[in-house]
Amino acid sequence: MNAALFSVRSATSEDASALAALEQLCVHEAHSFRGSSQLLSTAPLIGLELDNFQIDGRHIVFVIESSGEICGFAQMEISESIAMVRRVYVSPKARDLGAGATLIDELRAHARSQGCTRIDAYALPGDRLTKNLFERAGMKARLLIASSDL
Repeated sequence: MNAALFSVRSATSEDASALAALEQLCVHEAHSFRGSSQLLSTAPLIGLELDNFQIDGRHIVFVIESSGEICGFAQMEISESIAMVRRVYVSPKARDLGAGATLIDELRAHARSQGCTRIDAYALPGDRLTKNLFERAGMKARLLIASSDL
């Protein structure tokens, strides 16, 4: 991993258009996996509501940049002592360079600073890239949910 390639910071309202473009790519990729509609409904789009995610340090959106260009984001919510990573997305050109791991490291640091004792994250069935990212970061699957419409 070459973290020197990347810098992570809290997203600002000036990032809205870049985030909207990345969110479109994220949603497009997610739709190829089972459960995407349920997952996306639990993680509202950042879009123009960006300022709502940074009110109290309990809702956060980080962006990751390389050479001044935003190449990914992470959205996390904190409830009591649990940090829940709602979404992580890294553009294809920044993958395999450590961008995802750099984002996860920043999420962990922020969660610790907020007094969290655990960090959880969602990965969709079949989304090996996300699952592998979480496992490389030391996050192991602890719950699988099987479901059927009635």
